[in-house]
Amino acid sequence: MSRQAARLVILVSGSGTNLQALLDAVSDDGYGAAIVAVGADRDGIEGLARAERAGVPTFVERVKAHPSREAWDEALASRLAEHRPDLVVSAGFMKILGPRVLKENSIVNTHPALLPSFPGAHAVRDALAYGVKVTGCTVHLVDAGVDTGPVIAQEAVEVLPGDDESSLHERIKVVERRLLVQTVGRMAREGFTVTGREVSLGVTR
Repeated sequence: MSRQAARLVILVSGSGTNLQALLDAVSDDGYGAAIVAVGADRDGIEGLARAERAGVPTFVERVKAHPSREAWDEALASRLAEHRPDLVVSAGFMKILGPRVLKENSIVNTHPALLPSFPGAHAVRDALAYGVKVTGCTVHLVDAGVDTGPVIAQEAVEVLPGDDESSLHERIKVVERRLLVQTVGRMAREGFTVTGREVSLGVTR
């Protein structure tokens, strides 16, 4: 008996290149997942346009439309719940998620470094400044911290002589998109469990 496709909601804040990689992936019936909605924290972004061109429902929940971050968290949690996601993917979503969203959803994020090294918004710059010879990208579950959730998958990217932040980040992004698509697909098809900080794939949902 075939497994029902996992329901994905993707959250975006910008151009949506990771979203596009996932949109391309779910067009294959064997991928095991369907994108049921794309949400954003702002209007007029290419990520939403990508979703609309693909015929995927969209929603926008702006922080400034609410009296507090707590109210925004409640509103976003309600929006997500409407779509009954099996997984929420933060694909370049530039807002820290609140406690209700985190409590009610399994959320996957990517980070352009090998966590726990170089967390935060300037990971590529920080890695270069430190002088590392190898950095990379991480796919992890989101928790209440900043880039502190359990690691699901990682892949290394070599730092080349003459690299600047832009050139290194572009090479990381290529790996990041592929690793995100592979990891979300495995989570959808094979299931996963979380024990402490250990994420195990291949366990039935």
